[in-house]
Amino acid sequence: MSILPKTRDEWIGAPLLPFKAWVLLGYPLCFIFRSFVAQRVGGGMGFLVINGYVLSVGVLLIGALIQSIVCSRGAATRSILYVLAAIFILGCGRI
Repeated sequence: MSILPKTRDEWIGAPLLPFKAWVLLGYPLCFIFRSFVAQRVGGGMGFLVINGYVLSVGVLLIGALIQSIVCSRGAATRSILYVLAAIFILGCGRI
């Protein structure tokens, strides 16, 4: 097991990891730390979370485009699935 990517596909997908993590963890962390952050940010947490999702969708779409040109077939598909998950979370969730 290696921490660093070994193949070209893994190296191209590595910069997308923080955005994929945000798609999975942003909304649950919003509810866990809502009361703590509301005192510090002044109630603008929903705005921050939604902007994070919008940024992640844009970056993941650009990354999927690059992966579809450079990488193997499955890499771009996985990035698109994260985009669909982010859109689903934004559409169904209340922040």
